[in-house]
Amino acid sequence: MVASGLGPLTVVVPTKNRPQRVLALLHFFKDCGLRHPIVVADTSDIDQASRVRSACTGVASYLGFDRRLRLADKLTELVSSIETPFVAVAPDDDICMPHAIDAALEYLEHNSDYVAAHGYMLQYRIEGYNWHIHRVGGFTPSITEDDPLRRHYHLMRRYQPFYWAVFRTDVFAAAVKAARAMRGIVFRELTVMNTAILHGRVARLPVIYNLRGSEPSLTPLTENHPLHWFLHESPSFFANYGVYRNALAEFIRAREIAVPHGVQLEHLLDLIHATWLGRELDLGVLNHTTQRLLGHPLRPVNTMARPSRQPSSRIDLNHKSKRQSPRRYLWQTNVTRAEPRNEISITAAEIARVEQQLDAYVLTDAGPGQ
Repeated sequence: MVASGLGPLTVVVPTKNRPQRVLALLHFFKDCGLRHPIVVADTSDIDQASRVRSACTGVASYLGFDRRLRLADKLTELVSSIETPFVAVAPDDDICMPHAIDAALEYLEHNSDYVAAHGYMLQYRIEGYNWHIHRVGGFTPSITEDDPLRRHYHLMRRYQPFYWAVFRTDVFAAAVKAARAMRGIVFRELTVMNTAILHGRVARLPVIYNLRGSEPSLTPLTENHPLHWFLHESPSFFANYGVYRNALAEFIRAREIAVPHGVQLEHLLDLIHATWLGRELDLGVLNHTTQRLLGHPLRPVNTMARPSRQPSSRIDLNHKSKRQSPRRYLWQTNVTRAEPRNEISITAAEIARVEQQLDAYVLTDAGPGQ
């Protein structure tokens, strides 16, 4: 068993071939006084795994897995052995804020009808010694409806995943176990999110929960983005959507979740998912790909995941680091005055708290300011 008798929460750090990131994150957690046990779930190659294991010394428990194992498989195997009632998954390339993890944990401890809690997700990039915090990537409000299907609808209509939230362990374990049957990262993620939201409410707290960097993903868009999967191979996309949709319908019926009278459940689920898929549709990319298939001499669409868009806006706050001179934190107006204002509230006190903790995050041998 993992984390037996060690408090209410276990933090899980899944990683693969990123020992430098793991070292930085674990030292960050230790320096910030994270009070919860940490388990590193590693699927690295042999040479990289030894470095990850060394990074865990004195800070975290190390568990090695077959390097071919998928994330859902790894988490299912690991979470089934966690004895703490709550779990938080902290990816190795994000910076999850310890004070926000504690705030989410406290919220769940006092609100039994909520299955997960998290906060705002910000995007950042590093240029020399400057940390540009440039966008609020996750901000949609708490999903609080009593009706499970309405919660499912509100998640999908403005889809922003909460995979890295603090969860009730039993709910998260059931969600990742259900995801194992799905093909494609996108449908495994949707299974986790929707299994959780059908179990109970999800809270978005007014705290900065995690910062996500601008490194490009190594996963092709054809595996984790519905539009690019559809463009690449539409028959398999629809076939696997059907597997996912039918499994979701079976789960709803098994839990005896009420469906509106006279409404066919699968049809309702299709319409709800169309509210998500419609926002992912790019007619320019669709027309480009169609014309290419018809013989026009056009280049294929790039299907490797790209860094998130880094919008240009003026710098609103320019703060010198108190510990990592000459590092500076540059907060752009896209964050400090982010819209919609009724959904995003980042206070000066929250910014100061985050900067104090970020001073503890250092990527060794990674260049200036990092």
